[in-house]
Amino acid sequence: MRKTLRNLSASPILWPLLGSVILYVLICLVSGSVNMRVITSGLKLCVFAMLLGMAQMIVVTSGKGAIDISQKYILTLTAYISCELMRWSIPLGLAGAIGAGMVCGLINASINVFLNIHAMITTMATGYLYYTVILLISNKFANSPNSDFVRFTNTDLLGLNTMTIIAILIALVLWFVLYRVKYGMNLHAVGQNRDAAWLAGINVRRTVITAFVINGALCGLAGALNAAYCGGANQDLGTTYFLPSIAACFVGGTNAAGGKSNIAAVCLGAFMMTLMSTFLNAARIGIGAQRLIQGVFIVLLLVAATRSPNAKS
Repeated sequence: MRKTLRNLSASPILWPLLGSVILYVLICLVSGSVNMRVITSGLKLCVFAMLLGMAQMIVVTSGKGAIDISQKYILTLTAYISCELMRWSIPLGLAGAIGAGMVCGLINASINVFLNIHAMITTMATGYLYYTVILLISNKFANSPNSDFVRFTNTDLLGLNTMTIIAILIALVLWFVLYRVKYGMNLHAVGQNRDAAWLAGINVRRTVITAFVINGALCGLAGALNAAYCGGANQDLGTTYFLPSIAACFVGGTNAAGGKSNIAAVCLGAFMMTLMSTFLNAARIGIGAQRLIQGVFIVLLLVAATRSPNAKS
C-alpha cells in the first residue's frame, strides 16, 4: 500500500489531475452550482493549449534547455494561411496551415542546430520574423474562416466536440511515436545526453530537427482550428494560449532539461490550465491579473522542474 502511494505521488499525472479537481470544485463554489458543462466546455477550450503543450513538450524533450517562444506567432500566421486557402478548399487550407507550420519549425531547427544558437534565442528572433510576415499579410489575406469548417469544428460526436476528438487522436499518435517507435527512444536519449546519443550512433541533428518540425505542424493545425473557433484570424490570436500551453508542458512532468515526457500528463495539464482560466473569469479577475497569476505559476513550475531530483545538473 505504501509503495502504491509512493508511486502515485511520483506520477506526473497526479498533480494536473488533482489541480483539475480542485479548480472544478472552486468553479462550482463561485458559480453556486454543480455543472457538468464546465467539464465538457473545458475539454473543448483546452484543445489549443493541448496541441501547443504537446508540441512544446517534444521540443523541450530534445534537451539543452530547448523551448519554442515562436509558437504563438506560428499559430497566428497559419491561421491567416488557412483562412486564405480555405476559400478554395478545406483540405487545402489544412494542408497549407500544417505545411507552413512545418516550414517555420524547420527554420527554427536549422538556426538552432546548424548555427548553434540556443533554441530560446532562436525562436525569439524568428518569432519577430513571423510576426512581421503576419503584419504584411493581415490586410491582404482573408481573415474569415470557411463556414463549412466552422460547422465541423462546432459539431459534437458522442458528447465530445470534434476538435477535442482530433486532439485526443493526435495525442494517441504522438504517444505511439514517442514511446513505441525508434524515433521516440532516440529523442529521449538525445534529450538526456546529446554527446552520449551521438556516440551511440543516433543522428542527433536529424532527431532535433524532426522535433521542431513536428512542433510546427501541431502549431499549424492549432492555427487552422483556432481560426474557425474564434471566427477568423487576427494579429494576436495565439497570445491567449501561449502561457497555458507552456504551463501544461511543465505541469505535465516534462523535464526542463530534456529527456523526459508524458503525453497524458501534458493533456491533463492543458485541461487544468483551461479550468484555471475559467475559474479566474468566474471570479471576475481582470485579464492583466490573470496573466500575472499564470506567469507566476509557470515560474514556480520551472523552479520545481529544474530542482527536481530527476533533472540533470
